[in-house]
Amino acid sequence: MIKLIVNRYDGVMADETTLPDDPNEFAEEIAGILASLQDKKLLWVKIPIGKSDFIPILTRLDFEFHHCDEKNLMLVKKLLPDAVLPATKNYIAGVGAIVLHEGRLLVVKDRFFAGYKLPGGHIDKNESLKDALKREVFEETGIQVEFESIMNVGHFRNGQFGESNLYLVCTAKALSDEIAVNDSSEIVEARWIDPVAFLQSDEVNAYNKSVVEAALHNKGLKLIERQIKLRVSGGEVFF
Repeated sequence: MIKLIVNRYDGVMADETTLPDDPNEFAEEIAGILASLQDKKLLWVKIPIGKSDFIPILTRLDFEFHHCDEKNLMLVKKLLPDAVLPATKNYIAGVGAIVLHEGRLLVVKDRFFAGYKLPGGHIDKNESLKDALKREVFEETGIQVEFESIMNVGHFRNGQFGESNLYLVCTAKALSDEIAVNDSSEIVEARWIDPVAFLQSDEVNAYNKSVVEAALHNKGLKLIERQIKLRVSGGEVFF
C-alpha cells in the first residue's frame, strides 16, 4: 500500500519506495488516495524510470509534470483550486577559474570557439563548487589548484537546452605550473599567457575580459567561503 508523507505546506507526498509494481493496483490506490484527501492542497508523486508506465495514469487524473532528474519524474496535482504550486527551474551550474601565477594567466582553447578562454565547465551532480573547480582545471590544463574566492556570478537565460545557466567565476591558487591537457576531446591547447595580451585580444569574449580585469584591479571584489552551521549537510556559503 502506498504510504503518504505530509509536509509543512499542507501537501502530501507518496513514498516512492512503497509504490506497487502493478499499474492497475497503482491506479486503484491513487484513486483511493485522491478520494480520501479532504484538507490538503497538493499531492506529489515521484515516478522512477522503471515504472514510467505509471505516468499516463497520473496525467489522466490531471497531474502535471513538475521536475525531474536522470531516473525520476515528479508529478503534482492541485487538490484545492487556490493551492499555490511552488515554481521549479532547471539550472545548469558551471564554474570558471581565474588562475594567476607569476604574472601569467592560465587559459585554454577548445574545439568550438576561436580565441582563448578561462578553464572551467559544469558542476557535476552532488559535487561541491570547490571540487568542481579543481577537477575542471586539472582536466583541461593538468594544473592543480586551490580555491580562493568567487569573483563573479553570471546568470544566462536561454542557455544550453533552453535552460538558465548559472556560472561562477572563481580565483584559484596554482599548486603546479606544468601544462598537461587531460581532456583532449574538447581542449586543443592550454597555456600560460600574459594577462595584458589576453585583455587586448579581439578573439577573447567581453565576459572573460571583464572578469579577468576585475580580478587584476578590484582586489576587494570577492566572496570567500565561510564555515557556518547550516540546516542541510554538504552546503557551501560565500560572503
